[in-house]
Amino acid sequence: MNPIFLYMIGLMRYIFFSFVCYFLYLLTYSGIILAEKIDLIESEDITIIAFGSCNDQSLSQNFWNNIQAYKPDVFLQIGDNVYAKNKNLISLIDAYKDLKNNIYYQNFSLNTEIIGIWDDHDYGKNDGGKNYKDKYESKNIFLNFFEINKNDERYFREGLYKEYILNDKNKYIQIIILDTRFFKSDFKATNKINTKGKERYIPDFSEDKTILGNKQWEWFEEQLKKKVDLRIIVSSFQVLPKDHGWEKWGNFPLEQRKLYSLINNTNHPYTLIISGDRHVGALYKKELSNNINIYELTSSSLNKPLKFKVEEQDSMQIGDLVVSENFGLISIDWAQSIISLQLKSPYSTKTNSLLRKDILFNN
Repeated sequence: MNPIFLYMIGLMRYIFFSFVCYFLYLLTYSGIILAEKIDLIESEDITIIAFGSCNDQSLSQNFWNNIQAYKPDVFLQIGDNVYAKNKNLISLIDAYKDLKNNIYYQNFSLNTEIIGIWDDHDYGKNDGGKNYKDKYESKNIFLNFFEINKNDERYFREGLYKEYILNDKNKYIQIIILDTRFFKSDFKATNKINTKGKERYIPDFSEDKTILGNKQWEWFEEQLKKKVDLRIIVSSFQVLPKDHGWEKWGNFPLEQRKLYSLINNTNHPYTLIISGDRHVGALYKKELSNNINIYELTSSSLNKPLKFKVEEQDSMQIGDLVVSENFGLISIDWAQSIISLQLKSPYSTKTNSLLRKDILFNN
């Protein structure tokens, strides 16, 4: 056969495979990321998503058995998943090891799909943000603990934001995990510490302050364009509350408004937010235009409740504050078209809900 002809065939093969490799490179590193899909085991027309935050690994972990009794399809660890004893990475690694080696957590993780994101204490600095000096090392510790696949885009870009699509018999639930630590500007400190509404921080309208950072904002906007049956946005600290002075999106009102605007522009009527951080649980509601309502369910803490009395009723809040240990439970009954938002006690499977709100939706 003509050597020139053979050479041309070889060259064409080389160009083709080079193009394929380059295309895959672009998919991975340019932000055009295909969502990680989780096909759920078929149930009786009900999808169950559980979540929790603020777990002190040095305290009892037997509550994992009780959460497992509800048979969640997925459990979201949404921050403060461990507490380091000291302010260094070795202590953080030890905290993760303690949780990983706990028999209750091991059994739970063997039977339940777990998705994670950090908050400040497992990030490594109380109320920390973009200026935390060890954030890259802390990120690697997180990825190792959750056994994230080495090909996952989080290894190759800054931050831990991520999208998951849950498929339950062709009903698609989008879970958008936001990273509210890696890029966050410092909040503006209060000048009236412990004063109601100004406990630690006050609103800052500076245009250069951010929670998500430019790249994550661009990525988030793209995820909101997707057509799904239900959307759940995960923020480690609260989004909707207005009236307290702890960490919240309202500390940067321009960032909060931007979030509302993007959600409103999607015209998607069923958007839920879940959050943690506060060591109390509650439900909130924000009415946007276009008949869009956002519900936020805050669950905190799994085993580390506040030791002092909390009296708080936010203008966005529905129902009472839950001050005892709790975890969040979202049940989607596709047959009855009902989304049930609940806070449950992690220490009993026989008690009624600590808080509950049922929402009708068009299925």
